[in-house]
Amino acid sequence: MEPKKSKVNRGNGALALDVDEWVNEEEGRVSRRIFSDPDIYELEVERIFNRCWLFLAHETEIPKPGDYVTRHMGDDQVIVVRGEDGVIRAFLNSCLHRGTQICRADGGSARRFICPYHSWTYDTQGNLLTTSFDQYYDRKDFAGLGLTSVAQLDTYRGLIFATWNPQAPPLPEYLGDMRWYLDLFFQRTPEGMTVLGPPQRWVVETNWKLPALNFGTDTQHAIRVHYGPLAIGQTSGAPSVADMMGLFAQSPQVSFPQGHGCILISNPAQYPDFFGLPSELVPLYQCTLNPQQLDFLRRMFVSVGTLFPYTSWIQPVLGVAAERPPVGFISLRTWQPLGPQKIELWSWYFAEKEASAAWKEEVLRNGIQTFAMSGIFEEDDAEVWASIVRATKGSIARRQMMDFRAGFTMPPQQNFPGPGTAYPSLFAEREQFNFLRRWKQLIAQEP
Repeated sequence: MEPKKSKVNRGNGALALDVDEWVNEEEGRVSRRIFSDPDIYELEVERIFNRCWLFLAHETEIPKPGDYVTRHMGDDQVIVVRGEDGVIRAFLNSCLHRGTQICRADGGSARRFICPYHSWTYDTQGNLLTTSFDQYYDRKDFAGLGLTSVAQLDTYRGLIFATWNPQAPPLPEYLGDMRWYLDLFFQRTPEGMTVLGPPQRWVVETNWKLPALNFGTDTQHAIRVHYGPLAIGQTSGAPSVADMMGLFAQSPQVSFPQGHGCILISNPAQYPDFFGLPSELVPLYQCTLNPQQLDFLRRMFVSVGTLFPYTSWIQPVLGVAAERPPVGFISLRTWQPLGPQKIELWSWYFAEKEASAAWKEEVLRNGIQTFAMSGIFEEDDAEVWASIVRATKGSIARRQMMDFRAGFTMPPQQNFPGPGTAYPSLFAEREQFNFLRRWKQLIAQEP
């Protein structure tokens, strides 16, 4: 196959970059450069972050007209607001006058957005209302001076997505059959999910693709990196490490052509149905999910997945103390890039709207103790991700290739009951390489 070349400016010249060399599909190997090179990161901003659908927020974060949050789309900041008409919109957080950042808060409620520099004022639909010196302007120009809107915005199961790309496919097409699994986690009761407080945020010195790959999905690391926390969990009734090794070897990983992927790990046979979930919600699961989805949820121990490019979820059943039973919770997170070697990790926690206040409190406590800034699992992962960048960005080290050949020739699983291409063992690396193959396709696309 003729290599695809992509030109990127570096200093005063241009360097020919071979995309097929970065992700070698025949050999299952990947260049380390893509995890630290500034020029490759600049290509990602233009060809991935500025073209793909990106997760912004959940509808329950902005329930009333005027409610807003500030979020990121690639390297730009946006205001996500529910307008006075009830419609959710997203705008670049930059005044059309001098470019000043308009909203400084992470969120709140407002009838107007007023620039702190010269008091240009916008309504919640993005329209310019006044410059505060209107006598010096032609008001006919105001129609073209509203806040810059995203090209498209849509929601799925309460999850708000947007894209800067007017030619991007509609959100349902972008999500594809992954919607079947999103239903399993974000619409498994009639009223759906609610966020439990604002998202946690913290910085990790790593490349955004490493956690996206880890969650979509690297299961080989789980027993090695997280042995300590998993051993602690056994004191509260979670499966033994030996049981988990067997479960991982026999559980499927699922991939999709859009680059999305997930895993579904079932509980050991001796565990009760809906282990770690509140019994009072089971009738709601039964009347909301289809039989195949319900069967997955009934036996689920852990599910982890990634929506391309940088949004992931995890639903584990974990215990953190002998006196407290294991709890199943959902954390949704984004690996917000701050450059080629740094991310800001955003993490939201969810529970069913119909759940009791006591259950929601238990879910939030368990989530923060395990997968949060100082969580016993999160710290394990963050250190490994940071060490990869430290060890591979040097002039010699970055010339090497990463290896993704585990299970490379493994055939798909037949008669899998859910959508997607399923492979029969979590210890294979097929889904991780599927993510990188999609990354390569998008990077190779010219403007």
